[in-house]
Amino acid sequence: MLQRSNAIRNGVILFIILGVYFAILDALGLADNIFLRLGNYIFIFLIINNSLKSAVKNGESYLNKLAIGVVTVFTAMTLGTISLYIYFQIFEPDLDRYISSVVKANSYGGLCVALYIQSLASSFILVFIMCQLYKNKKPNEVQ
Repeated sequence: MLQRSNAIRNGVILFIILGVYFAILDALGLADNIFLRLGNYIFIFLIINNSLKSAVKNGESYLNKLAIGVVTVFTAMTLGTISLYIYFQIFEPDLDRYISSVVKANSYGGLCVALYIQSLASSFILVFIMCQLYKNKKPNEVQ
């Protein structure tokens, strides 16, 4: 099921895309702009869409499609959180630069955990919504 839909591969691709996106934002000094940070949902949407299209083409059931979407975002968000923590440990940037009114934390680990929970929750909601879009699609209806 996961190999045919490329869920883990798509999760790694999503991790790379989001990593590059946030690295560019950080390099430009725009990491604190909430609207640009919300732009990552475009990438998440596109990758989940790709995974679910593959699942529909393979004739997967609704629960399998849901699992494929969850594995995709879980892979990306877990790798992203681990990478963020490593980045914080190596470069030790000012914590206040990364804390916003949305996420409060007093340590690098706390910030990583808060962002991990926030990203997983919002991504799971997006997966569920997209699964509803593909619920009754047949393999011949998806390109």
